Amino acid sequence: MKPICSTSLAVVLLFSTTGAALGQAVDQLAKRPVVYVTMVSHFDRPWTMAANDLDALRNLTKNHPQMRWTHLYNPVAYTTPTPLREQMEAYVKESRDEHGAEIGVHLHMYRTFVESAGVTYRTRPSVSAKQAKGSMDPSGYSVPMSAYDGDEISRMLEFTLSKFKERELGVPETFCAGFYTTSLELQKRIVAAGYTASAAAFPTGREIGAQYAPSWHELSGWDDSVTIRSTPYRVSQKTILPTGTAPYLRAADGKPLVEIPQNAKIDWMVSAQDMKQIINMHIEQAEKGKPTAVCLAIHEGSAHEHFRKYDAVLDHVDWMIRENKKVAVHYATVATVRKKFLRSWGLAR
Repeated sequence: MKPICSTSLAVVLLFSTTGAALGQAVDQLAKRPVVYVTMVSHFDRPWTMAANDLDALRNLTKNHPQMRWTHLYNPVAYTTPTPLREQMEAYVKESRDEHGAEIGVHLHMYRTFVESAGVTYRTRPSVSAKQAKGSMDPSGYSVPMSAYDGDEISRMLEFTLSKFKERELGVPETFCAGFYTTSLELQKRIVAAGYTASAAAFPTGREIGAQYAPSWHELSGWDDSVTIRSTPYRVSQKTILPTGTAPYLRAADGKPLVEIPQNAKIDWMVSAQDMKQIINMHIEQAEKGKPTAVCLAIHEGSAHEHFRKYDAVLDHVDWMIRENKKVAVHYATVATVRKKFLRSWGLAR
């Protein structure tokens, strides 16, 4: 039997009700609180991606056709030798053009990328150390982007946009720096560069899943106000945290920069059961009338390793879409989640 989605349910209602009753039934359907589920891929080390990782990403789309990717692509693929670069690029374009994906940006501070952008390379500090003081990473991988000054950040963002244009990847709307590290200055710079959504807020607590190293907690910019229960919020001009208030940072469309917390953590930190538990928490929040969003995140270079885990979690989401009658569950890209929440706040049609 074919699963009944919300659209199909509306059709069933059409044949079982008439007149005022029909309008009331459809209104009740439309007013159900919503949980948006977005699937994010992080391109951390593009040169490590193998053919079976690309196959895994494609198979997740095949098995879950309603799912919508937000591929956070990394232009370091164009500054460091990357064996499958052409196949990766073709894949993200195919995902966008044929399956409704979004192509955003993910940046780690590798030497080849930083210097290609015309910026002096740094190796300190590291977010993967016991303490921030005295820490370093010669590879640049764990050096936070927020360690660079505003003008340096802007040059790296400009270089990224030029590469996206050159490679016909479109104009990115969503940004996330490596290790989710950010700062108010970085958020101001991504707004100036044309981004409208940030996907950097990351849970600091131990409630579910593993944690990053102690120095990450010193350097990331996040505190305990970001949890696995956090929902999208407008980014204040005074703080990156969800506790911020108006006035908000304004994107190029005149509306606020919206932060979509990666509240289900990243692949190696969580089990399938962990992610299902987080999703169910957000279902419960929505049942109380509060729209929310869950962000599932997977690395490109370990997609094959984590395939079965994510396949099982997306099976759970698919089931919730079909069976949950109190809450509407929808897949969406990060950029779409922003638009939906702006509308819920009365800031967009």
